[in-house]
Amino acid sequence: MDKKEELLKKWNNGVLRGAQLHLAKELNISHVSVTRWFKGTQKPSEIYIKEMSKLFKKSESELREIFNINEKTQNNIVEGKIELTYIPVRGLSSASGGKFILEETETFLPFKKSGPNQFAIKIVGDCMVDPDDPRNSIYDGDYVIVDPDVEARNGDVIVARLDGEYSTVKRMYRHGEEVRLVPDNPEYAPIIRTAATFIVGKVIDVYRPVRAKKERNN
Repeated sequence: MDKKEELLKKWNNGVLRGAQLHLAKELNISHVSVTRWFKGTQKPSEIYIKEMSKLFKKSESELREIFNINEKTQNNIVEGKIELTYIPVRGLSSASGGKFILEETETFLPFKKSGPNQFAIKIVGDCMVDPDDPRNSIYDGDYVIVDPDVEARNGDVIVARLDGEYSTVKRMYRHGEEVRLVPDNPEYAPIIRTAATFIVGKVIDVYRPVRAKKERNN
């Protein structure tokens, strides 16, 4: 039994069986993602290191050591004298009627981080396409850069977790105990939730793959 399993077993009241599934539920991610962490085929991102630090009552540096995470080699490469930072993609999020779970992936974008916990999400759907402002719209196939450490205010675009495990990208407006998640596309209706809606993070930028840019310009 390695250090990761020992840590997990101790946290799960001394029982290893079912512990990975228990952890996945606590973190609101897929069981597959957690299994990859413990097999060593994938590393947990900083946002989950922080969450596991609270659950396991271990420091973040201890957890990085246990999971053999070297942030420099995991996220950065050096080409000549230019250092490129690769930002992790945490899955798909809906910008229309569908709903998609957030989960760890093995995909990274060549996008320089300006915050330690930032991550990207690929957009599916067209509810953030504003017909009056196509230049600043978010399109199907775009990636949004999300910062969970930046406070979201009224009018900001956010990623929100709905119904426990699903996510959506909308513009947020708070009114007392009510949160309105408003699409930029007028063909879609707002989503109304209580203030307890879990805000995953604020969208601070949009990354559009070169291919998508060319297709949109044609």
